[in-house]
Amino acid sequence: MFFDKTVHGLILLLFIFKSCNFGLNQHLKIAFWQIRSLDYHKEIMLTQSGCLERLRRFRERLAEQKIDAAAITDPRDIYYLTGSVLPSRFVVPAFLWVTQGTAWLVSPTTDGMRGVDQTIVYEWDKLGTMNPEHVRLIAEAILQQLQGMPQVKCVGWQAESLPRTCARVIVDTVRPDTWVGIDDVLADLQRRKDPDEVELLRRTAEINFVAYAAVQKAIKPGVNELEVLAVGQRAAMLEAGERVYHDGDYQGGQLGGLARNRKIEAGELFIVDAQTCFRGYWSDHARVFAVGGEPSRVQRDLYDHIAGVLQEAQSWLKPGLDGKDIWQMMDKRIREFPMLSRKGLIHHAGHAIGLHPHELPDLGRERGGLLEVGNVVTMEPGGYLPEARGGVRLENIFL
Repeated sequence: MFFDKTVHGLILLLFIFKSCNFGLNQHLKIAFWQIRSLDYHKEIMLTQSGCLERLRRFRERLAEQKIDAAAITDPRDIYYLTGSVLPSRFVVPAFLWVTQGTAWLVSPTTDGMRGVDQTIVYEWDKLGTMNPEHVRLIAEAILQQLQGMPQVKCVGWQAESLPRTCARVIVDTVRPDTWVGIDDVLADLQRRKDPDEVELLRRTAEINFVAYAAVQKAIKPGVNELEVLAVGQRAAMLEAGERVYHDGDYQGGQLGGLARNRKIEAGELFIVDAQTCFRGYWSDHARVFAVGGEPSRVQRDLYDHIAGVLQEAQSWLKPGLDGKDIWQMMDKRIREFPMLSRKGLIHHAGHAIGLHPHELPDLGRERGGLLEVGNVVTMEPGGYLPEARGGVRLENIFL
């Protein structure tokens, strides 16, 4: 059965993502409605101008809080400000020091580096064997850079990621009087996406859709859930032309969950709520498939209702609206389906996305945040019933 329902990715006043209809069907319909096409053969990455602009805004925020220097140690935030691409096979640390006058980076590589005045490369491996003392090597480089420097009265630091070894070197060399957390500053800056970030988000969404197209053909009775996941991962990497992360909810007959060593059964609903990460930026979409033939009446009705909620919900995305209010609106609409009148929406209504798979503002019952121009958020209504042998969740991304 083919459900001719296309939920367009209307993104406030600007449509940027290709919209797909993956309904309760054995076929695929993709609606192409874009204000322009992208040449994906060109290099899509964070630009030097984008990194310099983000550093400028970051320095403004430091000055507002009278922070003299900032120690940044989360690789995602270093990438955001400098474009520096760290080796992805292993978790490899780095360190960025930013003042009003300079920015220098301690990193295992100079790949993709933009906007910093100096990069100190430390030896992260020896003839292909990874060194076990990365943080100590970084601390030695920090010592060489800061030794003999005048006092820095106030240092901004990342409470979520600064190693004590590095903090000790900062204390011993520049003797700060005050430490101020900057995690929230960086998270706030990242809420509003820059043009080069939007380009990366476009591309990772495109890759995710190609994975869905491949997955839909693989979902059949008797096929192992892990096989379906492998099909999606293969399609994502071939489309990207490089290794990318692709995973998420790949379970039949359930609300969601990671793929299991289990064969898919005829008659159940199979939700794929998959994320792809391409060059540091995430996409997150959800589609549902009826396995092995025609959907039942309750499955069909549930899909129609959830698709209608998503179609309507995109009109709720307006600057100044709180994410909690969106959750309340979505919960109310979902309860209009008689069999969901008591249960309603049992998870978030969506979330912001970018360098992290989940960012703020959240569209949740207990946590929200004001929507702003430049936010990129998902909307994902869902409804789940034993009578439907699973449930329906549909998710698109909006700017």
